[in-house]
Amino acid sequence: MSSDRRPLARHSLLLSLTLLCTLLAGDAFSAEQPNTCTSPTPAGTGQNAVRMVFGGDTVLGNNFLVDNIPASWDERYFAGVRSILQDADIAFGNLEGVLSERGETTKVPGTGRQYAFRMPSRYAALLHREGFDIMNVANNHAYDFGESGFRDTLENLKQAGVTYVGPRDHLATLSVRGLNIAMLSFSYSSRFASVFELEQDAELVRLAKAQGGYVIVTFHAGAEGPAAIWHEDREEMFFGENRGNVVAFSRAMIDAGADLVVGHGPHVLRSIECYKDRPIAYSLGNFIGVGGLSARKMAAVSALLEVTVNTDGVLQSLNLIPLRFNEQKLPELDEREFGTRLVNHLGQRAKFKGTFVEFPVREIGEKAFERWLHAASR
Repeated sequence: MSSDRRPLARHSLLLSLTLLCTLLAGDAFSAEQPNTCTSPTPAGTGQNAVRMVFGGDTVLGNNFLVDNIPASWDERYFAGVRSILQDADIAFGNLEGVLSERGETTKVPGTGRQYAFRMPSRYAALLHREGFDIMNVANNHAYDFGESGFRDTLENLKQAGVTYVGPRDHLATLSVRGLNIAMLSFSYSSRFASVFELEQDAELVRLAKAQGGYVIVTFHAGAEGPAAIWHEDREEMFFGENRGNVVAFSRAMIDAGADLVVGHGPHVLRSIECYKDRPIAYSLGNFIGVGGLSARKMAAVSALLEVTVNTDGVLQSLNLIPLRFNEQKLPELDEREFGTRLVNHLGQRAKFKGTFVEFPVREIGEKAFERWLHAASR
């Protein structure tokens, strides 16, 4: 892991937001509650801070559907967010599919219930060039093209210099300016460490924490679709499949010693909780959807989560960078702040009790968001 990247640029008050964390109970909340998701110590800079950026579900084209994806797409995918990724000390995403040119799929695309995602092997090097340091591979598309496709993905990421997290019994480790970072991944799929086995999962977190450093848990779970912006403290079903209780899982991981929990899988944004002074992002939505992911209604907005800690692992700031998708399903910075407003909205009206993150937004633009929210909810 290189530690000579520039500190993450301040993109303006609109796009790099300072955290305000308030205790919410239904529609009521008190601004007098302590800001439990930030450190009381002054924010560090340069050699005193480590900035991490997290993105959600990522599909870069689909060579299962298109034999020869034009080379011009290489430049397009991350053009709208390139500086954010490349300036971060660590950039993370969920790789929704495989990096390979081979393998057969057992899925039946075109039914509206099954999708198969396969991306060119050379995109592993593209991810590295664009600034990604670690990619999650534990999800329901990791084996879209069998064991060979999965193994190709791991090898291609390794050869490109991108760390991966997700295989069973695999602890991903990174080091930045003396801060040791460990990451564990979980999924509802039986192929990976399971979100259903809380005590076993907690023991993995405890073992990682015992080695010192900053522990990140990432998970791929929860229902999908526009209605999935809302979730409760109970198991979620989708197409008859149990996708796990992400609230119970996430809190158990914090109880075991995790410093940060980052979720993906629902393909829409969800609330961000502060639990025992640690952040839980329940879903970061889609990041890039070229090749099959939706960019309509609730999936039309997204966000990058920016987490800054000092070199002792103490949380200093939590920022949300709102994104919108263009007609090519590519992310662009969103001055309307709809992604941020949606996360706030979900926290204010959460279906379960907890402490939720509320990010500051401009007063102007709230009416436009309300109109969009009404239309996207229909």
